[in-house]
Amino acid sequence: MTAGSDTVLELLPMVFARPKDALARAENVLGSDPTPFHASVAHQVIGMWQRDFGDMRVALRHLRRARDLAADAGSAEREADVLGTLGVALVHAGRTRQGLEAFEQGVDRGTGHTRARVLYRRAYAWWVLGHHREALDDVRRAIPVLRQADDTIWTARALTLRATVHLALGRPERADADFTAAEQLWDTTGQEHDKADVVESRALAAYRAGDIPAALRLFDEAAERYARLGTPIFMFYIRRCEVLMAAGLAREAVMEADAALGVLDGIGGQSTRKAELLLTAAKAARLADDPQTAIARAAVAVRLFAGQRRSWWEAHARLVLLEARVATGRTSGRLVADAAALADRLAAFGSPA
Repeated sequence: MTAGSDTVLELLPMVFARPKDALARAENVLGSDPTPFHASVAHQVIGMWQRDFGDMRVALRHLRRARDLAADAGSAEREADVLGTLGVALVHAGRTRQGLEAFEQGVDRGTGHTRARVLYRRAYAWWVLGHHREALDDVRRAIPVLRQADDTIWTARALTLRATVHLALGRPERADADFTAAEQLWDTTGQEHDKADVVESRALAAYRAGDIPAALRLFDEAAERYARLGTPIFMFYIRRCEVLMAAGLAREAVMEADAALGVLDGIGGQSTRKAELLLTAAKAARLADDPQTAIARAAVAVRLFAGQRRSWWEAHARLVLLEARVATGRTSGRLVADAAALADRLAAFGSPA
């Protein structure tokens, strides 16, 4: 790999350190008659930025171009890395089967350090899909390799993800240990967006531990960091709405979720986050004694989750839909049968619900 390759590769971590600078520099690379290798990196950077902060259709176009250019460059490691990024984007776009296929290809093509990064990304996708055990399997395989490579940024990301999965499985003590270890690593880097994400995750952990005032303070701190970076993160709104509901501010949570949905639709953002925001709005509307709004939001969420092959999420959306229907006072034998079947399904997932 040439010195020039090293320089252009520095744009990849910059996406989550100085996002706007990374985007501008990648566009400059594409305007300078780059080699296929350099062009692949630039398209990947733009695709990552669009995937997380912009238009998913634009993201997929750039990431597919990055994959093709990596193949043209004859670099299996470059191609594997792009396939990992593309896999995440496809899952967020609701194209789950294609996303999982991209991960399989990435794991096959990559070796060592690169393969560990692909495994981390697949673990993240498993978490998004609600496959928590698979997520833990992949992230546990990735962490030792990332540590051995002295890869601070990716080790911290993997620890943060493992903590988040532990929270989803009702293991706050394990989550807190991983969050603490990740934060110590982030403090040694300039990854400002990643640091904001850890503050957000700590807010969620504080909420799960029952400290709502601390959670709200940490969410405010994370919001300030995101605002400085100009990076809208829709998982942030979902998590903050959860805490607003716990604080008895359900109507405020409905308004916040609906506002975030408007922003997401306006930029053509992630389909996965749209489904989750709809579910959040449905939960909040149910708590706000507005069952009709809850039914409307939850019904759309159920359809989206089903189309995205996210069975865990679909079951939880069906639970909110069922609860909202019960709240209207119109019960039936069919509703009771649906409730029994849903209870069995949630039990099979090991869900606290």
